[in-house]
Amino acid sequence: MKYSVVDISSSGLSAIVAEVLDGEEKIIYRERVSLSLMHYFEGGRLSARGTDKLIDALSQMKNNCKNMGAERLYLISTAALRNVKNYEEIREAILSSTGIPLNPIDGKTEAYCDHIANSDIAPEGSVLADIGGKSIEICDMSDNDKGNMISLDFGLIDLQKKFVKSIQPTEEEAKKIKKFTKRRLERADVPGEGKFSSAVLVGSTSLAVYDMFADHSKTDESGSEKRIQYKKFKKFAKHMLSDISRSKLILENAPEKLYIIGPAVIVIRCLFKHFGVDDIIVSDRGVKEGYLKLMTSGAENGEYLDFTEHSHASVKVAIPGNPNAKVHNSKKSITAGSAKTSHPRKNPAAEKED
Repeated sequence: MKYSVVDISSSGLSAIVAEVLDGEEKIIYRERVSLSLMHYFEGGRLSARGTDKLIDALSQMKNNCKNMGAERLYLISTAALRNVKNYEEIREAILSSTGIPLNPIDGKTEAYCDHIANSDIAPEGSVLADIGGKSIEICDMSDNDKGNMISLDFGLIDLQKKFVKSIQPTEEEAKKIKKFTKRRLERADVPGEGKFSSAVLVGSTSLAVYDMFADHSKTDESGSEKRIQYKKFKKFAKHMLSDISRSKLILENAPEKLYIIGPAVIVIRCLFKHFGVDDIIVSDRGVKEGYLKLMTSGAENGEYLDFTEHSHASVKVAIPGNPNAKVHNSKKSITAGSAKTSHPRKNPAAEKED
């Protein structure tokens, strides 16, 4: 059976399609569309124009997932929409226009998805960090308890707005970002030097930073792992703060990250120092891959679009943010399937994974 998961983030939409056989997932398709929702916020609300842009991008991504043979589509949103004042309006607009139910993911669940996705590749004694536009998730990879996951309620967009006057941070602004980030890590009791021997970074922005780092440092990318060494990264970070050629490096590798790549480099350097590690592995697995594992194993439940159903199907809609809420039915005209809710099932593998 083929599943798809689409994630709405602050800088775009991303999707995976995976074939699941005997409990094993094989990713057969990846897609990412840049869409900076930050440009469409008005007083804590996503504007009508922003909602239309989001729906247009989702409609195209839905079609692409269907064309790849996906039978189910799960749509998730993390910090990008967590605190949006008109979330209900956005959810209803997406459902009525595309037939896709939206599953909101809280911070601890987001971190848990990252943990699940990387549990088999993270070195022993490692810590994971997911650096997003509106939040930062951190988890000890030796701890499987979702309740112990850490979600910091600020991200790269917040840092850019709070400290950076122009597009890229100055050295003085970088110091302020470092100080703020260090204080928030300490306030959240994030374990520091001596606790971990290595670290794993996930998220599209971390991958973009790696691409620029590899380009600048002439890193040999023939190996299977993407690694960033602290000594080399310090030189790269200095270059990103002071050298005029940094713009060329950004535009060639991550033009869609123009406004947040500077804060991202600073935060990664802060994490290097805070954890006291010498190198970091950058993973291309994240919340989507973890969410897929949780859904297919039956460990957690979520609503999905069923591509195998026909139009005018019964749509099952649960109260947003409450996976245990009572489900009610309503008739909606949907041209490419119907929305349903998957429920956890007794699954020995899932129980072991939890």
